[in-house]
Amino acid sequence: MAQISNPHIIPATLQSKQYEPVEMPPLDPAIDLDFKLPSAQHSFTELGLSKPSTAPDICFSEPFQLFSEEGVRMIRRYLFRPEVLEKHFRAWERAPGIISGAEQTALWTRDMWHHPSVTKCMSEAFGHPLKLLGRLGEVGYVNVQIGPSGRDGVYSLQETPSLPLPFSETPSTSQNDDKMIDSWYRDSSQVVCIVMLSDTSTMVGGKTAIRLNDGTVLKARGGRAGSAVMMQGGHTVHAALRSSNAAERVSIVTSYSFVNPSLGDSATSLRSISAENPDVISIREHFLLHKLGKLRERVDKAILEIEAGRKQRGHPREIKREEVEPWVEEQISLLKQTAWELFERYPTYLYKEIPEGAIRDYLPSV
Repeated sequence: MAQISNPHIIPATLQSKQYEPVEMPPLDPAIDLDFKLPSAQHSFTELGLSKPSTAPDICFSEPFQLFSEEGVRMIRRYLFRPEVLEKHFRAWERAPGIISGAEQTALWTRDMWHHPSVTKCMSEAFGHPLKLLGRLGEVGYVNVQIGPSGRDGVYSLQETPSLPLPFSETPSTSQNDDKMIDSWYRDSSQVVCIVMLSDTSTMVGGKTAIRLNDGTVLKARGGRAGSAVMMQGGHTVHAALRSSNAAERVSIVTSYSFVNPSLGDSATSLRSISAENPDVISIREHFLLHKLGKLRERVDKAILEIEAGRKQRGHPREIKREEVEPWVEEQISLLKQTAWELFERYPTYLYKEIPEGAIRDYLPSV
């Protein structure tokens, strides 16, 4: 996921302004959700990409409807409030317009992502039980296309998506037209959900692009406002493409990990967490707690399996080398990657792949 630098200078009319808190009813699944399963999923194998060794062979899903029109309006109603933009609308190395860390201010959006009904939809859409990663800046990270009106134009966006443009209209030009919404990258989390918050009926482009091993670019089909795509983004090189013939392009992204502790978590990393991020201390601590939680879950699962087998048999059994040693190696790898991410990632390998053998050779006495 993305991290921040160079905060946007807020228009003078918004600086130091006091805002009244807004009370919103909590998410109502019957009103705010319109969930439908994706029509298909695409595997790493199908696309000729390397499959993560301990994760499902699922690269990305076809778009599926997640939020209703009312749900989209509720999300946007909070995201585009002046106090949210004032605190959280920024630019960074990879993208000219983002809203990051808004879960601290856009409370309805934060609570929506934590709602059990939304998590259930995510799990069903991906095909495996998921849980919210919950790292600061990755619960509702927003990409906003910067158009002809520049960054100030974002402050005019409303809770209702901007009206579509006629197909015959010549798109306006912008100094940002040569920039992607979010350039080529892998996520620093295992699974992401990407939700479109704009009207796409006349949009040209604006898709999620996936780069294959031979350099071919696959453009994942987009859906209408409120639709989503699930992706193992930490193992997939992808980018958000600019749109044309559209008044706006806004998408919101949230990170997940697997409930099953035996499934892969190697993509949950600090690859895009720079020391310039003002929340870096909190993010690093969350990362360590997340990885230690995974280790605890794996140990607990192993204990339960051994105890259940013993209870079923009524007696202990001989422990085999091929059962224990691979498990031990996997936990050592998890711990070494955790320490490497915390102390070696920045600055040499920021936004980069882990070099071959780096984890194996790290802490050589272990």
